[in-house]
Amino acid sequence: MLSWILWPLMGLIGVNAWVGYGNAVQAANEAYDRSLYLAARTLAEELEWRDGRLQLDVLRAAGYLFENHTGSRLFYKVTSVGGAWLAGDAALPSAPVREKSAVKYFALVQFDDGVYLNQPVRLAELTHVMEDAGPADALIKITVAETMEARQQLIQHILWDTLGSQGLLLLAAALLVVWGVQRGIRPLEAFRQQLAHKADDDFSPIQPPDLPRELRPLIETLNSYLERLGRLIDIRKRFLDNAAHQLRTPLTALKTQLALAQRNAEPEQAQALLSAARQTTDDAVRLTEQLLAMTRVEHAREMHSPHTVDLVDLARRVTQEHLLRAHQAGDDLGLEVQVARSEVQGVALLLHEALSNLIDNAMHHGPVGTHITVRVGASWVEVEDDGPGIAPEHQAHVFERFYRAAPAGLSGSGLGLAIVKEIASQHGAEVSVRSPVHGGCGTAIRLSWT
Repeated sequence: MLSWILWPLMGLIGVNAWVGYGNAVQAANEAYDRSLYLAARTLAEELEWRDGRLQLDVLRAAGYLFENHTGSRLFYKVTSVGGAWLAGDAALPSAPVREKSAVKYFALVQFDDGVYLNQPVRLAELTHVMEDAGPADALIKITVAETMEARQQLIQHILWDTLGSQGLLLLAAALLVVWGVQRGIRPLEAFRQQLAHKADDDFSPIQPPDLPRELRPLIETLNSYLERLGRLIDIRKRFLDNAAHQLRTPLTALKTQLALAQRNAEPEQAQALLSAARQTTDDAVRLTEQLLAMTRVEHAREMHSPHTVDLVDLARRVTQEHLLRAHQAGDDLGLEVQVARSEVQGVALLLHEALSNLIDNAMHHGPVGTHITVRVGASWVEVEDDGPGIAPEHQAHVFERFYRAAPAGLSGSGLGLAIVKEIASQHGAEVSVRSPVHGGCGTAIRLSWT
């Protein structure tokens, strides 16, 4: 972060130094050009015509020049308007002719840069009117040249002062960045230490003190990730515990039945044992499928996004899928629709699973010939059967995992209605049970959205 900030700042300082150099040159020229103009004015005031010749009082003019221009050398030249040399250094260059001359210091004077004796000089060319001259010689040009030593010293002084102040500013910015970043990431260090000292099974949120506003989204995201990770690990742990506990009994029974069938020489008894083993295998498969279904449902929040689901269309498809199985089992499965459409927000796959579990539960726990009706209304769907019903003391617990209200001898995992309850909870729906329904028997389980 320090390099990201300091490198652009150094680039800006370089650009500012280049601009500052131009400003320093302009400031130096503004300061020394006035003195150069005054030198030209001094020479002009000491010029006069005597006996048709131009005379210059060099002593008085040189006194001003030497007194006011320490640190640089001055040269001068006097020419006519036509360029004819009249006095001074004939080799001194003249200011170039421009379309427009700048009028400064209330006189016609032109400033420019030039080269004299192989070194750069600053030129001031003053157009002067000789009052005591004839009309032909009234205008003369006085060119004064000054070497650049004093100007360069002033430019360097201004430039180094600028660079020095900006260098100190850059150093102060670096120190402030280091201090600010260290202070700003202090809560992150506190978060890191709290995270490092958390127990392996602790996924509770961490709230470091004095958290800056800019870091709150990051900490909230990390805490949200910890919460999701804890939930996923808990789901996997619960699945493993349930699978180990619930599958142990049928697998042990299956092993025993197969061992007895292997040792039994009588065909009838062996066949009965093999039939029991087949039933035990079917029960284990069904239990495994429901365990996996429960795990998928618990993971659904991270895997699926809700959208509009038509319960009428969903109920029609699920009912058609179970018609053949119901017919083979000798049950009567039908569909009753009270509205044309019944739309809710949810995940079609999960609602399909819930409705399938309700139909399967009714078929599994009812006798042969059970009448099962899938009914759809405005924002609700239910499955009703005319089976033996659920005793009142069991109704408060039928949605608990592995709770079995069926009579002895009837197999079941106790997960079907628990899956329905979990899906309803994720969809913000309410699941309810009514039993008996008609004539002291029957059960109706409804999913309703408010």
